[in-house]
Amino acid sequence: MTLIDLGEIRDEPGREVPPPRPPRAVGRPLRVALVLAFLVATVAGAAPVAERVSIVVPARLGSEAFIEGDRLYVVEPAEGEPEGTVEVRAYALPERAPANDAPPAPVWRSRVPAASRFWLQTGPGMVLFSGADQDGVQTVALDVGSGRERWRQPGHPWWDSTGILLMQSVGEEGGVVRSVDPPSGRALWSVPTPRGGAMYSIRDGLVERIVLAPEQGGRAEVRDPRSGALVHAADLRLGELPGFGHTMVAHDLLLAVRSRAGAVAAYELDGLRLRWEAHLPMVDHVSDCGELLCVGRREGGITALDPATGAVRWTSGEGWLGVLVAQGGRLLALGAGSVGDRFGVLDAATGREVADLGVAWQLMPWHDDDRLLAVRPAAAGAGLVVADLDVAAGRARVLDVLRDASGDCRSRGATVLCRLRTGEFGVWRYPG
Repeated sequence: MTLIDLGEIRDEPGREVPPPRPPRAVGRPLRVALVLAFLVATVAGAAPVAERVSIVVPARLGSEAFIEGDRLYVVEPAEGEPEGTVEVRAYALPERAPANDAPPAPVWRSRVPAASRFWLQTGPGMVLFSGADQDGVQTVALDVGSGRERWRQPGHPWWDSTGILLMQSVGEEGGVVRSVDPPSGRALWSVPTPRGGAMYSIRDGLVERIVLAPEQGGRAEVRDPRSGALVHAADLRLGELPGFGHTMVAHDLLLAVRSRAGAVAAYELDGLRLRWEAHLPMVDHVSDCGELLCVGRREGGITALDPATGAVRWTSGEGWLGVLVAQGGRLLALGAGSVGDRFGVLDAATGREVADLGVAWQLMPWHDDDRLLAVRPAAAGAGLVVADLDVAAGRARVLDVLRDASGDCRSRGATVLCRLRTGEFGVWRYPG
C-alpha cells in the first residue's frame, strides 16, 4: 500500500524545537565506539519536502532492511525456509509513488544463512550479505540481477572501487586476510593475521595498505593489498610498551595507544619508523578527524594532535566524548549533557564550540559520500522528525515528519528507510 502522511506539521519546520532525551548506552567508551563504527549524526527551520515518494514494504518482526543504490533488501525469518537460513527479498525502489495500494513485488528472493546480525555491501554485479553468530562471520555473494548464489565463505568483506575484494576472518588464535576473485570467490592470495585481525589504510575509499600489528609481541607488517606482498616489517615490541592498549591506522601512521601510560606512539607506514610520541593524561581512544588526530580522554574532553609531529593543536572541555565527522573545517562531536548525550559542532582549527545541535538526534549509518541524516521523536510521539545535518554550516535542516515511523532508520543518498508502527518498513525518497 501507499504510505500517506495526513497529520498537520506543527513543531518541525520553521523554528527550533528542544528535542527529548535519547536512550543512553551503557559505558562511555562503548557508546563512542559504537557511534564511530556504525553511525556513521542545531535545528534550523525548513519547509517539508512535498515531492517525496513513499511506499510501504511488507516485513515481519525480526526482519532487517538495507538500502543500496536503487534497491531495498529485506532479510527476515520466513515460514517454510530450511533450518538455519533466512529469506532475502530484493525490491526496486520506484521513481514515483504506486498508483494503487498494492504492496511492491520483489524482484527476486533468495536464502542466506541465519545470523544474529547482518551487513551488506555491493559491487559490480553482486550483493554481499555477511552474517555474524557465535561461530564468526560468513559471507554469501548473490547475483544482483537474479539473486542466484555465486559463492559463500567465512569472513567479513571489504570491497573498494578498484575491484579489490578482501575477506577477513578472525579468531582467538589469529585469523587470515585473503584477496578474493569476486565472480568466483576463488582466493588469489592469503596471509595469516594476529588475533586482533588486519587493519586497512584507506584513502578516498581505496585500500592502500594492509597493516598487521600483533599486540603481544612479534613483528608488525605492511602489505600490498593487490598482491599480498610484504612491503615493510619491523619488530615494534608493542606488547612490551608500558600500559599498551591497542593500535589503529590513520594518516599513513600506525598508532599505538598506551591508555594506562597516557601516551600515543606514531609509526610511519613507510618503513615502520617511530615518527613521534605524545604524552597525554588518561588516553581513552584516538580517531581520525579530518586533518587532525583526535584523542578522547577517559574523564571526558578531546585533544587534537598534528599527525605530522604529534604536537597538541588544542584541547576541548571535559564535556566532549569523541568526534564523529569532519566537514568543511568543522567537527561533529558527541558530548555529555545534563539531560543526555548531545551533538555539537567544533571549529577544527581551535576546538571552539560553534554550534549546539541539542540532544536526542539519532544518526543513521552513513557512507563517506552520503548526506548526514538524523531522526528524533516528533511532538507527542507522533512519528519521527528527519533532519539533514550540515556540519560545515552548523545546523540541521528539517527535511520531513514521518508520522507512521517508529524507529530502526537507515539512509542512503536521498532515500530514508524506517520501521513503521505496523512492523512493516516505510521508504521515503526525496528529490535532489
